[in-house]
Amino acid sequence: MISLRHLLAAVTLLFSLAATAQTQPLLESNELQQMLEQVQTIDIRSPDAYAAGHIPNAISAPYGRWRGPASNPGKLHDDATFGKLIQELGLTPEQHLVVYSTGDDETDFGAAARVYWTLKYLGFEKLSLLNGGYKYWQAQKNPVSHSAHQLPASSSLVRPQPQLAILQDELYSKLSQKQQGFQLLDSRPAAFFQGQVKAPTATTPGTIAGAQNVPFQQWFLQGETRVRPAAEIKQLLATQQLDQASETLSFCNTGHWAATNWFVMSELAELPNVRLYPGSMADWTQSKLALPMDNEPSRWQQITNKFKQLAK
Repeated sequence: MISLRHLLAAVTLLFSLAATAQTQPLLESNELQQMLEQVQTIDIRSPDAYAAGHIPNAISAPYGRWRGPASNPGKLHDDATFGKLIQELGLTPEQHLVVYSTGDDETDFGAAARVYWTLKYLGFEKLSLLNGGYKYWQAQKNPVSHSAHQLPASSSLVRPQPQLAILQDELYSKLSQKQQGFQLLDSRPAAFFQGQVKAPTATTPGTIAGAQNVPFQQWFLQGETRVRPAAEIKQLLATQQLDQASETLSFCNTGHWAATNWFVMSELAELPNVRLYPGSMADWTQSKLALPMDNEPSRWQQITNKFKQLAK
């Protein structure tokens, strides 16, 4: 005969497993459709795109509201600014939040991943991304709403998780002290890593000293804008020996593409101590200090590369 204690333990385990299943980091459109009443979706597309049609009961929170100034878009807002945004949107820790964007291309996934990372950084734990975004939601002929939805303001407080981020001072300290055991991953396409092109927000081409290039595009299914299954992600990481470090630091131009690398490595592959450099190359190259760089072309090479780009 099963004792009451064992019965309660079994029920607790079942509820725990159910909660874990509901908050898996990546949801397919059909999975979200089945649990739509139990989650709060966050549409980070433009207001016009939201008005033209969105997932029922989604709230509008355009990507730009989560980003920093034009000169350094990856820079984090201060806690007060984020707190005001969270309360205005009506978000609470009890909600299961599902972030989605357009799904139009691979780069777009980085926007959703960056907002996911930001919410986790602010202390939210029940988080998911919609794989393929709104594009795949529509492709499966799921319901669409044209009525704006807004939640009552909340009184939630942000609870920053600084271990999820690495900032300029700490990264410089790691490099200057020649610390071991961490891997520094440049998530950008090879041309950026090699110093052939640069983003407008970076003052110079090249990459942070000691970085290795792990372009973000490889994590997507061939010919699609959906991320590969976790098992495939883990296999890719093992093949490239990216699952060996005790700490992983991800960066790009403005912490956008890097958020995709952070998401697949931290949330899908479940590697320990994966951190995002929010400001990335914009922040690193704009420093008043001459911070260490690799693949930084000479002035003549920069001029030549610029003309090559203009000639295309």
